Amino acid sequence: MRQLLPHSLTTRIAALVLVFLLAGMWSLAWYADRQLRQDMREQLQAQQQSVALLLGRELERTLHERASALQGVARGLPVPVQDHASTLQALLPRLTVLQQMFGGGFYVTDAQGMAMASHPLQLGPQRRGYAASRFIREALAGQTVIGDPMPGLAANMPIVVIATPVPGPGGAPAGVLAGVVRLRDAGLLQPLPAAEGQVASDYLVIDRRTRTVVAASAEQRVLQALPAAGQDAVLDRLLAGGDGSVIHPQPEQARLASVHHLTAVPWLVVVSQPLAPLLAPLDEVRQRIVLAALGLTLLAAGGLWWMLRRALAPLQQMGHRLAAMAEDGAPLQPLAPQPMRELAQLVRGCNHLLAELDQRQRALGESRQRYQAAFQISPDALDITRVSDGVHVDVNAGFERLFGWPREQVLGRSGLELGIWHASDTAVRAQFVQQVLSEGMAVGIEQQLYRRDGTPVTVQLSASLLDVAGEPCMLWVAHDVTAHRAARAHIHQLTSTDLLTGLPNVQQFLQQLGEVQAHCLQARRLAALLCVDVDDFKTINDSLGRDHGDQLLRQVAQRMGAGLAGQGSLARLGGDEFLVLLPDLPAPRGAAAHAAEALAHRLGALLGQPLEVEGTTHSISVGVGIVVLGESRQEPRELLRRAALALNQAKASGPGAVLLFEAQMQDQVSSRARLQRSLAEALQQHAFALHYQPQLDQHGAVVGVEALVRWHLQGHGMVSPAEFIPLAEKTGLIAPLGRWILHAACSQLARWAHVPGCSHLDMAVNVSAVQFQQEAFVEQVQEVLAQTGAPAARLKFELTESLMMYEIDSVIARMKALRALGLRFSLDDFGTGFSSLAYLKRLPLQQLKIDQGFVRDILDDHNDAAIARTVIALGESLGLEVIAEGVETEAHRDALQQWGCRLYQGYLFSRPLPVAQLGEFLQQRAGGPLPP
Repeated sequence: MRQLLPHSLTTRIAALVLVFLLAGMWSLAWYADRQLRQDMREQLQAQQQSVALLLGRELERTLHERASALQGVARGLPVPVQDHASTLQALLPRLTVLQQMFGGGFYVTDAQGMAMASHPLQLGPQRRGYAASRFIREALAGQTVIGDPMPGLAANMPIVVIATPVPGPGGAPAGVLAGVVRLRDAGLLQPLPAAEGQVASDYLVIDRRTRTVVAASAEQRVLQALPAAGQDAVLDRLLAGGDGSVIHPQPEQARLASVHHLTAVPWLVVVSQPLAPLLAPLDEVRQRIVLAALGLTLLAAGGLWWMLRRALAPLQQMGHRLAAMAEDGAPLQPLAPQPMRELAQLVRGCNHLLAELDQRQRALGESRQRYQAAFQISPDALDITRVSDGVHVDVNAGFERLFGWPREQVLGRSGLELGIWHASDTAVRAQFVQQVLSEGMAVGIEQQLYRRDGTPVTVQLSASLLDVAGEPCMLWVAHDVTAHRAARAHIHQLTSTDLLTGLPNVQQFLQQLGEVQAHCLQARRLAALLCVDVDDFKTINDSLGRDHGDQLLRQVAQRMGAGLAGQGSLARLGGDEFLVLLPDLPAPRGAAAHAAEALAHRLGALLGQPLEVEGTTHSISVGVGIVVLGESRQEPRELLRRAALALNQAKASGPGAVLLFEAQMQDQVSSRARLQRSLAEALQQHAFALHYQPQLDQHGAVVGVEALVRWHLQGHGMVSPAEFIPLAEKTGLIAPLGRWILHAACSQLARWAHVPGCSHLDMAVNVSAVQFQQEAFVEQVQEVLAQTGAPAARLKFELTESLMMYEIDSVIARMKALRALGLRFSLDDFGTGFSSLAYLKRLPLQQLKIDQGFVRDILDDHNDAAIARTVIALGESLGLEVIAEGVETEAHRDALQQWGCRLYQGYLFSRPLPVAQLGEFLQQRAGGPLPP
């Protein structure tokens, strides 16, 4: 007995002691290394944070000195106006203090941000206008501003500008004094000294707003852009947080970085050192500890391995025997007896089990094979669980597919542990199990279970009792009915009511519409479909909120339903549109239409009564489109489309309009769509032509022409500009069409420049407001002039008053840019639009054009005559030419000439002519008098 003890308890105690010894030794080594590193890091962080604080204070002091120097000088400067420019220029070179502080120079601007004087002198002309600079704008607002870092005038000279206001007579800023600090000049920050044997620290000064390096110990990094937000998490934390230290992992090596945020400017100082050299001594100590611990581990492990190998040799032999018997088809044989007590007990137990297994294996082999085959190939999810605790004994491939759990992770765990059953369903499961236990089986109940990823799955459950190795178990069959239930739910949703109003939805309404139409065709009766839209509902939604609009729609639905009083059915089409179906109307069509229109007006009057929502009273109007049906079979969706088309036409007529669908509406829409397609094709094929209408002076001489676009559509004839020009503006095709007209007109103008008798002609080209507002319009004009060689002085743009509805300053700037090229401007249709004298005097115009609507009736209408005389007098007072268009009779010409108009255009002289006929006209009119 004493000889057996070392082979059992001794081995176990030795192994346990070794485990505790190794665990304590390695834990102590780990703790010592961790504590040393933490202490070292805290000391380094405190030291480096002090350096960052000192650098930050030094930088703030330097900036404050420069800003204070600027403020002191600014208070003694003359007011920066044009009269003092020479005085300022002579004064600046004598400001030696500023010269020492601002190596990049300094300059003075006026109240508009324009440079008045600078030192050195070349700083002014090269940076003449500073009004767009942020620091100039803020300085003009009365603040001393430190600008963002930026490239300097010279290469490799990054700068930052400090600007302060120059007070005027009343104390308000009259200009700005700005100093340019070169970021690479000495005096801003100096490199950090390093102690002997230590690695020198690096520093960066960073602008948080622009993520740009302002100053650095390495000069080449100045003005370097740092990674954008989201690319470097540590950098983002430094920029967004307060003072502190972090370890910044980098591809080369990790660095210890300490940061100090400046208060005067949105800058921060970052001081960093490589972490590896600082922790090198600790790494050496850790290496020695690891080597010592490793040696002890190897020594202890070797002795333990030798001891356990001798003790476990019999167990290993038994394991080989059992493994061999576990192979398919291998016979079961008893194990050989062992002398050790523990092993002898184990051999006896194994031999007993082997005998039992051999007997059962022979009895159940055949039935098990049949069961396993049926179990595995079933498409449904099958699993066997113990009744006592619900633990899974076996599952098939269908179970793995349905629930997403692999078989090896399911066995030995219950459905509640796996999350297939939720705790809230415990009572339902217990009741189902009880039914199986009492009846032997249960069939066909639906239950929601859950897959491995948490998604629900609806199954139809069945279960029956089994006996597995003498223990009661349950065979569960789960058939997936999720898709079937989803299909039923989808069908129900399509046939259900509108969630907002409780009315039938579109799908249900279309089905009802088809049934009513079939009844009408069979009974020879008629019906009407009304499409109702709330006028200007978008304004209500935008101003009061969507929830308010939804409540209003519910009240509209309720009031319309009450107004129908069972005469028809009501549905919601979507948004603020409703559908009303009036069945069983009398023939003929006129009587049915009359009944539908009467109902539409009645509903409109009913909805016009006040509706109160959340304390706000609404009095709404509705547009109604009506379609009469039942005369012939139509698809329900086609009827719906026709009602919507009639509604659109009604809404175009104004609020509260009611319109009956007519066949010509469809024809108009189709014709417009065809015209739009043809217009796009014509632009691709350049299928347009220019005609030119002459413009004459009071002596009958042709002084210019107006280029007018003409379009001949194949199979259609000439399309009126009044028809396709608005279509082009609405569809966005006016821009490419305008570019083609400009290029064609300039090409013709370039050819006339070399033709005697034509070189003096001006070319007037109409430019739409949409085309003129394009950002690159000036560049497009320059490109066309360069390509065609047209003389810019002979090109005149005719602009309409609608252009003044845009941002007037940008319009004026664009006109001045074109005027600088030599072009001239004429204000077309003057007096018909937004005629503002305040804007008129600011526009660089050369000509006003009296609209033909005034010219046509000047002999009969006193108001038109007064307007024409006023325009002529206004043009004369402003020094502008005045031309009248639409001059059709000699009497018109004489009246205009008597009032002072000297330029004319109209059918009295000529219609718009192709270029060939225009040449003949010019020959006939050369030097001739005006027609009698």
